[in-house]
Amino acid sequence: MSRIHTRLAVLTTVVAAAASSAVLTGIPATAASGPAASADSQASVARLHIGEGDTSRSCSGALVDRQWVLTAAACFANNPATPTQIAAGKPAFKTTASIGRSSVTGTGGHVAEVAELVPSPSGDLVMARMATPATGITSLTVAASPADEGDTLQAIGFGRTKTEWVPGAAHSAAMKVGAASGTDVTLTGVTANDVLCKGDTGAPLLRETEEGVELVGIATRSRQGGCLGETETETRTDAIATRTDDMADWIATTAGRSWALLMTAEDFNSDKKADLLTIDAADDFLYAQPGDGKGKFGKPVKVSPGKWTGMRLLAATDFTGDGKADILAANTNGNLYLYPGNGKNGVTGSSVVASGWGDIRLLAAADFNGDKKGDLLAIHTNGNLFFYPGNGKNFTSGTASSTGWTNMRLLSAGDFNRDGKSDIYAVHNSGDLYLSSGKGNGTFNTASKTGGGWQNMRLISEADFNGDQKSDLIAIHTNGSIHAYPGNGNGGFNTPIVTPAPAT
Repeated sequence: MSRIHTRLAVLTTVVAAAASSAVLTGIPATAASGPAASADSQASVARLHIGEGDTSRSCSGALVDRQWVLTAAACFANNPATPTQIAAGKPAFKTTASIGRSSVTGTGGHVAEVAELVPSPSGDLVMARMATPATGITSLTVAASPADEGDTLQAIGFGRTKTEWVPGAAHSAAMKVGAASGTDVTLTGVTANDVLCKGDTGAPLLRETEEGVELVGIATRSRQGGCLGETETETRTDAIATRTDDMADWIATTAGRSWALLMTAEDFNSDKKADLLTIDAADDFLYAQPGDGKGKFGKPVKVSPGKWTGMRLLAATDFTGDGKADILAANTNGNLYLYPGNGKNGVTGSSVVASGWGDIRLLAAADFNGDKKGDLLAIHTNGNLFFYPGNGKNFTSGTASSTGWTNMRLLSAGDFNRDGKSDIYAVHNSGDLYLSSGKGNGTFNTASKTGGGWQNMRLISEADFNGDQKSDLIAIHTNGSIHAYPGNGNGGFNTPIVTPAPAT
């Protein structure tokens, strides 16, 4: 009995240390207090910058799917000692994930805002979905078995070291496994220089095998012996990580919900019924799912032979004025690509119609000025809405249509009130739905709130999926299901038709 009480006392002390390690001020930069990590070993390690200003915090994480980072739930909790209380959905604080960068001030890799949190049903874990996928970066493999007592694991994170508050590169620590029980793994630094410090919350614990490197845990708590800013008398390097081997199915299931990286909708096969166009998360190909005219969608058909890797925004309408739906896609390289549709579920090549679109955050397409040619609306990272008139081949220079769109996270366009002018529907960070009626010249009336509860929708697009000449909305839920909302012609929607996520 006395042994149990002694162990609990140690864990209570470590939990207190974890609370201070997760809530940070300033912008700590790198990882565990050992030597600088090699570029290869840190390629799939994420740095999470949570919040802004003096109350911002920094954590680490592991890329487990190109759109998902696994980290400690404590990073997002108001009280890190009770991480199970964090809410699912959009983070309460703006969060940016940086992956594949050898230094905080470096370039390359992948940087994206975190759009959604999915807390684990047990343990101090959370899955963080990035708004755009990390292409070209290999995600970590989750181990199927726990670490064994005596194993040496490598921890890589983005916290302070023994001598630096903000190191210039990620660091590693060799941590010896004491035991794996329940949801936790106990650890001790192999040397006095191997220790987890502030900012290492969420750092992956990696094990080398004959098949390669695999993830066995996520760092959550530490005594921080010898870390800069801690007491001079604390020398212990004990730490605790949350196991990931027993959560492998949950990790895979959560990542699998994002079957569509991007989505738009249009009548792509010329049958007068709107179809769903998605870039599939499994293979990067673009697929068309034919609509049945009632809100359901059929078997996916590959649109083109090439992969659509690197596309981050997607829109569809008749841009060329030939009566066939075309596709416009913005790439991570800043280019805007036009794919003319052939009216038969395919495209007839592609061309670059604009460049310098790296600061465009959201995109919507429609004929906003009534000239029978598709135009574009784009929300800039500065929160301004720009109107880009189409001329059938490309787009003229954009003009600022309005300001104050910073907190809108989804955008779509269509004639929702049946006045012959294209309108905007936007989803606010709060989950509220706003309609901005169009004036017919690329500008819009003041937005009005028409509904709420859309915080769990991750992709939307306008389309007349039932052929009644009224603009409808199609949305993909965070659980992967497709929701088709019939428009009522007065700016509102009727009860949605729900289609389960495609089988994987």
